[in-house]
Amino acid sequence: MHKRLAAFRADRRGNFGLISAFLAVPLVLGAGLMIDVSTISRTRAELQNAMDSAALAVAREGKKLTDAQAIDIADTFLDQNFDPKYTKLKVLRDGTEFRVEAHTRARLAFGALFGYEDWEVAAASAADIAYASYEVALVLDTTGSMAGGKLASMKDAVIGLIDSMALQVNDKDKLQFAMVPFATFVNVGSGFGPSFDKDGKQIKGTGAPWLDLTGAADVPQSELDAGASRFQLYQNLGLSWPGCVETRFASGTDYDIDDTPASAAKAATLYIPAFGIDEPDEPGFANSYLASDAKPNVDTAAEKKKRWKKYGVKTNNAGDPLDNGLLDPLVAGLTGNQKKVAIDASASPATGKPKGPGHGCEMQPITALNADYTSMTTKVKALQANGTTNIMEGVAWGLRVLSPGEPFDQSRKGKVGIEQVMIVLTDGSNVFGNAGNELGSGYSSFGYLTDGRIGIEAGGSGATNTLMNQRTLAACEQAKAAGIEVYTIRLEEPNVATGTMLKQCASGDDHYFDVPSRSQLDEAFGKIKERIVRVRISS
Repeated sequence: MHKRLAAFRADRRGNFGLISAFLAVPLVLGAGLMIDVSTISRTRAELQNAMDSAALAVAREGKKLTDAQAIDIADTFLDQNFDPKYTKLKVLRDGTEFRVEAHTRARLAFGALFGYEDWEVAAASAADIAYASYEVALVLDTTGSMAGGKLASMKDAVIGLIDSMALQVNDKDKLQFAMVPFATFVNVGSGFGPSFDKDGKQIKGTGAPWLDLTGAADVPQSELDAGASRFQLYQNLGLSWPGCVETRFASGTDYDIDDTPASAAKAATLYIPAFGIDEPDEPGFANSYLASDAKPNVDTAAEKKKRWKKYGVKTNNAGDPLDNGLLDPLVAGLTGNQKKVAIDASASPATGKPKGPGHGCEMQPITALNADYTSMTTKVKALQANGTTNIMEGVAWGLRVLSPGEPFDQSRKGKVGIEQVMIVLTDGSNVFGNAGNELGSGYSSFGYLTDGRIGIEAGGSGATNTLMNQRTLAACEQAKAAGIEVYTIRLEEPNVATGTMLKQCASGDDHYFDVPSRSQLDEAFGKIKERIVRVRISS
């Protein structure tokens, strides 16, 4: 027996197994602990990500949220973004900053060995509205095709955007809106026009200097030559300029789409007041309001004299206007009225609108950048649908209302923290208004097709649409180059070329919204709002 015990003590073959058995216990416990630590860490990360989303969602809605609303939003986002269940949810606020706190319990695999089946995990996240100032230009289609439900839906969606952004940002120094209704023309506002004395003569020195007050701009236009103020012609006819302007034109320039400052020293940069000529007294024309057989594009001295005579303007022997287009009592007397030239202002059979030089200018004037949200919503509600689609002109004026110089100089562009946004909505394709008459089209901001300002003097609607799309896209590029973030919305418009153009016009694919139904407009504007007003995680 003694020998056997001694042999057992001397045998070393089982030592490794015994030692391994003893060491296995802490190794297994250590591995289990690492698994549980990993579970706790993963749970905390998942909860933190969900908390970040919840904090951003709450901050995005603005500081006027009630406590109950803030909790409800945070609860919704946590439900959507986190599992398992969380507890002790709190939303705390400090100015524009919101802090969201919550707890959860991470299930442990080996913790029961130490008396713990789960472990409490806490996380918190704070988010704040970005400290930026926003200037938003609303470029809105108010053409005839918008009439009815589409126009009503657009108004509701735009007002919803204004209201929600105003609640969210809640600082009038940091949020301003401008509105550019567009159709055949853009209306800059009749208040910029000149004044007249008791004798009906335009008073020198009155009127905005960026307007062509004297007929100095020598652009190709049927019937009207340079040298006479169109404002004076309105006065001769006993009418007031309604506020629309033509598209600027100078061959080889981008004056039509850019914000080059207007200067009397360079007449082509001035904005010409829209003046619809008295079209021929023949079928196929929509705006014949004076009895005359004058030919709009025959440039003999006799025809030129005849054309100016019907507007009450005296000419020299070559047929050039005198006295800046001032009414000649003798010429006016031939119409039977010594004070003005009487016109036929009855409704045009083609459009149903009163005939005259302001024919086609029925859109609401531009609203410059401002923080009077109540007034802005009132003006949105007043929008009416008339005319044809000229998206390029809308975009060009969207750029101009966001530029710091005249015609609209309210922008603070160039100051630190200013972010500029343009939202362009249209329900149709660009339309030039082609017609089978000697002028080639109806009157628009481009004049008439025969004037060649679009790039051709004759052609079908397909050709003019293509050219207008090209200039619209060029206008968008001008805006984007100026640092403006461009969003575009195509509303119930199936035309592929228009959709492609609007998508390219936008600042990115995610800035273009193809809205097949007016019922989806609110959703589109809601997404735009979320992208405009940036919130940030502050802790």
